[in-house]
Amino acid sequence: MKKILVGFIAMVMIFSFVSVVFAGGKQEAKGTTALPIKTTSMDDLIAKAKKEGVLVSYGLPDDWVNYGGIMKIMKDKYGIKDMDTDMGSGTIISTLKSEKNAPVADSTDLGFNFATVITADGLSQPYKNQHWNEIPDYAKDPNGLWSAAYWGTIAFTVNTDIVKNIPKTWADLLKPEYKNMVCIKDPRESGTANMMVLAAAYANGGSVDNVRPGIEYFKKLKKAGNIKPVRPSTSAIQKGEAPIALFWDFDGLSKKYSLGMDSLKIVIPQDGTVAGMYIQFITAGAPHPYAARLLIETEYSDAGQIEYAKGFVHPIRKSVKLPAELAAKFPPAEDYKVVSFVKDASVLGKAAKEIAKEWDEVAAIQ
Repeated sequence: MKKILVGFIAMVMIFSFVSVVFAGGKQEAKGTTALPIKTTSMDDLIAKAKKEGVLVSYGLPDDWVNYGGIMKIMKDKYGIKDMDTDMGSGTIISTLKSEKNAPVADSTDLGFNFATVITADGLSQPYKNQHWNEIPDYAKDPNGLWSAAYWGTIAFTVNTDIVKNIPKTWADLLKPEYKNMVCIKDPRESGTANMMVLAAAYANGGSVDNVRPGIEYFKKLKKAGNIKPVRPSTSAIQKGEAPIALFWDFDGLSKKYSLGMDSLKIVIPQDGTVAGMYIQFITAGAPHPYAARLLIETEYSDAGQIEYAKGFVHPIRKSVKLPAELAAKFPPAEDYKVVSFVKDASVLGKAAKEIAKEWDEVAAIQ
């Protein structure tokens, strides 16, 4: 999920808002009839969503950041059934475009780098949930066309049965003791690996505007013989074939608890790393607009944010207090102080292209 695409600048349709909290617009898709979307209160929204009774989503399988828990709320509390088709981000974008004249999906979830595509191509409609003011400005479109409900960060997943001296920084990974231990994916094929290189760039004096330090870092890591030619899959980790895996902290935590591997320790590199946000929105021609709005409300509610945390991602709303038992499963909060947020989706897209192009230099090292 979440491959990088580059959009073009286009005019975005202007929608009218019917209230401050329940900001609605109109369904407008070429060849369809514009239907007014109006709600006067949360109770009114719930009643209308219940009447629709169904929600169609793309790319929200139960095991992706615990969407199963969020959809359970929709079903148990409101009687709304979810019909999801799992697909990658690139496929979601192309499908939404191809279905613009006959919309099917109501809602989806994409990486932050797709925000510019969503707005430029008019693939969403505005809606501001009840907790809109709690969402940081960099994590939402000012007009309500999208917002990010959660985030993760690039981390080290270390198998302590194999690695006795736990690395705490990117600099540590360059040490001879980690020879043939570090497992990564290819940044030319994986959005996660692409962010991994960006994280290394930040740790070595770079930024989203200067990714070169990340490329140079991995050239050093490969020359040192520390990169093991094994992809950090669930199977490889379970078999002990991936002593140190570099990917999202939520991936590592999920594997730790789903596999029952207490030996896995998730480390936030203390010389710097980056966060990756994921955005949610209501599709431009959502056939079930009220159910889609109720899903957004559920995702950003206290209960919804906690469900996301059960999928080991971080709620965007800082006011949400996690149950002590759940919070204890994450690395210490102070470890996350080194995390940097990329706040411009268009710049992130440019950085991703540059990383993919320059990775050939790393791949060429024997």
